[in-house]
Parts: sequence; structure tokens; C-alpha cells
Amino acid sequence: MNGMRRSVHFKKVWARIGVLMSLPAILSVAIFVFTPLFMNIGYSLTDYSVSSTVPRFIGLENFKNIINDMNFKLIMTNTLKLALLYVIGLNTLAILVSVLIVQVGRKLGNFVKSVLYFPCLLAMVVVGFIWRILFNYTHGMINKALMFLGVPENLVPEWLGDPKMIIYSIGITIIWYALGYYVVIYYAGLMSIPVELYEVSNIEGANKWQEFLYVTLPLLAPSITINVVLTSMAIIGSFDLPYTLTNGGGPGKFGTTLPVWIYQTYFHDYLYGKAIAQAAMLTGIAVIIATIELKILLKREVRA
Repeated sequence: MNGMRRSVHFKKVWARIGVLMSLPAILSVAIFVFTPLFMNIGYSLTDYSVSSTVPRFIGLENFKNIINDMNFKLIMTNTLKLALLYVIGLNTLAILVSVLIVQVGRKLGNFVKSVLYFPCLLAMVVVGFIWRILFNYTHGMINKALMFLGVPENLVPEWLGDPKMIIYSIGITIIWYALGYYVVIYYAGLMSIPVELYEVSNIEGANKWQEFLYVTLPLLAPSITINVVLTSMAIIGSFDLPYTLTNGGGPGKFGTTLPVWIYQTYFHDYLYGKAIAQAAMLTGIAVIIATIELKILLKREVRA
């Protein structure tokens, strides 16, 4: 009986110690995360700007102005188009590259991974300036290479000046930049698949495509879930590379995504309340997309 009482006493003591030890972390999160979050929600409901000395409560007026803005539809289309291009294109390419790396062997595979990962070490602003030079219509290496291969000059794309091409140019650049990071995650997922499953599939007479479709892809489900969510959140909130590459969102607003629009509203128009409302909208979109993706992909993991 005394032993039980001592056990209960020690549990209570350790519970109190645990609460005390976690208190600094809880306070830090409350001060540096939740306080700014609730302040931003409050400011998004005001007319806070460079000209207003005291922000005045205006309710949902900022959100109405955003939706009624003549550029809203175009900017949302740009953001969603870039997100689809990036998430689908990057994950498909990363899976295929990681499978090829496994096939070529460890030594050559390690070299390829290192080369692919190198762009991730560069600042995104630097990458943006490099690709602006590469995409240059007259002197860029990409167009010079296309003309060398026999593409007529009038058919050479204007990568950064054509409204129809600009989003694809941003997508290509960001995929090049981020590919190595996601290849490493998929490669780790491939290494966790038991070799015996491939041996059994060979005995059963499965070809390489069937192995990939019925063994590799289902067992990569956890890695796919992680990477799809990570890529979605990364591209929805991406600012520096699109801004640098398009020189501020051009041509017109055809290269402007939601994060770039927030920057323009805050630092160019000085409409702080509207910019914070745009940021709140961006956060809401990101949360909704992440929730939907997790719900679908986690179900797929269970089935796999």
C-alpha cells in the first residue's frame, strides 16, 4: 500500500516538474506565435495604412476589396497554376530521378544526388538572377541553344516577357532549384523498401513497369504524402524567387502570385490592413489545401 502511495506521489512530482520545464516553451509559443497571429487577425479588420494614425475597425471590408480587385482573379489563377505545375511536376520528376539513382548504383548515385542537391545550397534570390540571365530573349543561353538546334528565331519563346510563358518559366526555375531536396527524401523512402519484395516480383514474372506500379509506388506512399504537402506549402508561400525572376511580378500582373501581391500592397501601396488581410487569406488557403491533401493521401497510405 505504501509502495502504491509513493508511486502516485512520484508521478505527481514528475508531472509538476514536467509542466515547469515545458513552461518556457509554452510561453515562447504564446508570445512569439499566438500573440502576432491574433494581432494580425485584428489588423486585417481595420483600415491600417501609412495615412491612418489610429487604425479604424472596418470589419470584412478589406476582404471584400481583395475579392473585388480587378487583379484578384488573375493573381489567384497564377498562384494555383504555379502550385499545380510545381507539385505535380516536381514530385513526378523527383520519383523518377530517385528510382534511376537506385538503378545506377551507390557510387554514381551519390554523385548524382550531390549534383542535384547543390542548387538547394544557393540563396533563392541568387537563383532568380541566374535564371533571368539564362532566360534572356536575346543573349540568354537557353534561346541561343534552341537557335543552335535549328529553332527559327521567330519561334524562340520570350520566357519572361510573354504573359503565357511567365508562370511556366517560374515553375521550371523553382523545380530546378528544389529537385535535389525532394529526391533525397524519395531516395530514403526507396531504401526502406525490402529487397525481398522485388525478388518475389521477379519470380512472378513482373517487368520493371509492373514492379514500379505495384511495389515501388504503393510503398512510397509515406514519402509521397510528406513531399506533396511540403511542396504545396513551399510554393504557395514562395516569394523571393518569383519576385526576383519576374522583376516584381511582371509582365503586368501575369507573373504576380499571392505572396508577391502581399508585398506590393504592403511596401508599394502602404495599405497595411489590406496586406495583412491578404496574408490571412493566403494562410487560410494553405491550411485548406494541406488538410485536403492529408485526408486523401493518408487514406491512400492505409490502403497501400
